[in-house]
Amino acid sequence: MLNRLLRTLFVFFSLWVLSSTNLCAQETLTVEQAIELALKNNYDIQIAKNDADIDSKNNSVGNAGMLPKVNATVADNYTLNNLNQKFTNGTEINKNNVTGNNLNAGVALNWTLFDGLKMFATKGKLKRLEQIGELQFKDEMQTVIANVMNAYYDVVRAQQQVKAIEEAIKISEERVKLADMKFQVGTSSKVDLLQAKVDLNEQKSNLLSQKKIIEQRKGDLNNLLARNIETDFSVTDSIPFTEPKLSTDLDKNFQLQTAMKNLEVAKFEKKEAFSQFLPNLNGNVGYSYSRANNTAGFSLFNQSYGLNAGFSLNIPLFNGLNTIRQNKIASIQILSSQFNLEKERFQTKLNYYKALKDFANAKEQLKLEQENIQLADENQKIALERFRLTQSTAIELREAQISFVNAQTRLVNARYAAKVAETELLRLQGELVK
Repeated sequence: MLNRLLRTLFVFFSLWVLSSTNLCAQETLTVEQAIELALKNNYDIQIAKNDADIDSKNNSVGNAGMLPKVNATVADNYTLNNLNQKFTNGTEINKNNVTGNNLNAGVALNWTLFDGLKMFATKGKLKRLEQIGELQFKDEMQTVIANVMNAYYDVVRAQQQVKAIEEAIKISEERVKLADMKFQVGTSSKVDLLQAKVDLNEQKSNLLSQKKIIEQRKGDLNNLLARNIETDFSVTDSIPFTEPKLSTDLDKNFQLQTAMKNLEVAKFEKKEAFSQFLPNLNGNVGYSYSRANNTAGFSLFNQSYGLNAGFSLNIPLFNGLNTIRQNKIASIQILSSQFNLEKERFQTKLNYYKALKDFANAKEQLKLEQENIQLADENQKIALERFRLTQSTAIELREAQISFVNAQTRLVNARYAAKVAETELLRLQGELVK
């Protein structure tokens, strides 16, 4: 009985350990998972997607005016009148409360057969507007992805700084022990012990502040992921750095492509304006039914029905010079769109140039700090051993300790700066979103 109970407890304990392990695994958020959550939940992306869907639905032949319009009408009127009529043959009708009913119904089709090619220009413009919506949607996705990556690795950076402070605390605790031992045996004054404790408390205070920073950074990331700000999670412990494939061709840049499409839109708007110089031809086909009933009067019953068809031609001759004015404005808008394209091209090249410089500088700094951290670590270990052997002062050990903490902080910042520069290069090249 006891063995069975022990086996049961062992099974429950094993299940608890497995479930706890799964829970811990679920708490770890990778950068890929963060990006996936952002693409699914981020409000800016959802708004941009809706705008792109609106532009897509607007791009239709009906919205361009290429399809006919069909309308059905029904009208039924009842009348109650006092009738007084005199005819040429001498007949006279005087009657009160004469009722009447007039029923009219019909179906009419109106189709613009020619409008100066405006409908084709409008369709081309709507297609470019749809493409602009798609580009803006992709650009918003790319911006959010870059922000999520930067925010994610900012949490990693803060977490690595915590480890640096914790390592400094361990060294400070060892320093306090050594200072206390020296003070007890009389080889050192109490000043060294007190200073060691002050430095230890300072590091502990720094640790509390850094943990607060981590919570704030996690809140910023949760905000980008559109989830509860207080959602807790852990992140990976490294900032991977890869050198992206550089390209001088920036035509994949979404903002630059948008400026190109805006220029095309302006050209189609010029064609729309020019179409007002040309005639319009409209065709119409319909079927109508009409019936009238009266209890008195010249006509007691009248009914007609049948097909009708025709066309109308409208030739613009003069409209107060408004058509000329609109064409001139359209030409100016094309010129402005060309200027905007060149401005965007120069701005993109400038941003790319700056990103390249930041990237090159970050690589050099990272290489330097990776070498420097090894020197600082070795220097700190030597200083600690010399202090243990009473071959150096507490001031020398403290300086070596501060140098090591600063070197770790600079290394973490250099890794983060390199990652941010890498992400910015990919964003400018339009490679964060395929």
